[in-house]
Amino acid sequence: MSLCLMISIISFAQKKKTTPTAPVINQVAKIVSYEVLENGDTINKLDQNKHKQGKWLIFNEGKYGEPSLYEYGSYANNIRVGKWNVYDNDGRVVSEENFKSGIKDGEARYFDNGKLYCIGNYLALRSKYEYDTVMVEDPNTNLLRPVVIKADVGSVRHGLWTYYEPFTSKIEKVIEYQVDEVIYERDYTNTNAVDSNYKELKNKTMPHISNKPPSSVWMLEKGKKPVKYTDIPENAEYVKPNVRKSK
Repeated sequence: MSLCLMISIISFAQKKKTTPTAPVINQVAKIVSYEVLENGDTINKLDQNKHKQGKWLIFNEGKYGEPSLYEYGSYANNIRVGKWNVYDNDGRVVSEENFKSGIKDGEARYFDNGKLYCIGNYLALRSKYEYDTVMVEDPNTNLLRPVVIKADVGSVRHGLWTYYEPFTSKIEKVIEYQVDEVIYERDYTNTNAVDSNYKELKNKTMPHISNKPPSSVWMLEKGKKPVKYTDIPENAEYVKPNVRKSK
């Protein structure tokens, strides 16, 4: 659904509750109620178990001075799945997040007045277990080690988080996380000599800027030189694959 359509939904949606008069074909769950937008789309569906199904548009009224927001995405058996967008009252995107079994997973984007200022990555933990084990790479030795974490935290930051100046799109900071632990950080704003010297010494210990090709840090085309942090095109696949220890 385009942003223009989302703005139309946000601006004009006076929705009508109704009940289908005929059974829904090829539907796993029997839909017993839904809402109809002025453009004819059906959203906010509930099945016979009052589980949310399909596309939903949710209005969250702002409290304590916070702005009101609209959330738009999909449910499967009352669980958030796939891409969810959040919009402000003017139809400007606030965030784009991906969900796996109701938990944030994969790339997330955040915006300031509709302008991109952060791209990050989450890893959804396996909630059906009490603990999850994720193999992470030691930044100094390149060796993998297991990290055990309680699965009830839902998701963790895992991969690169890149921060931009919203109006110029220049990179301001890059942080790499492995299971919520910072293993690399670089600030691209103005720094003093002490900060620069410290970062230069720190960077020499990082495998990402050594002379040897980084193993599986980037998804590279064969025969091409590995890119540096400042050379990342916006559509690059830059997340280290999530690797788990076999049970």
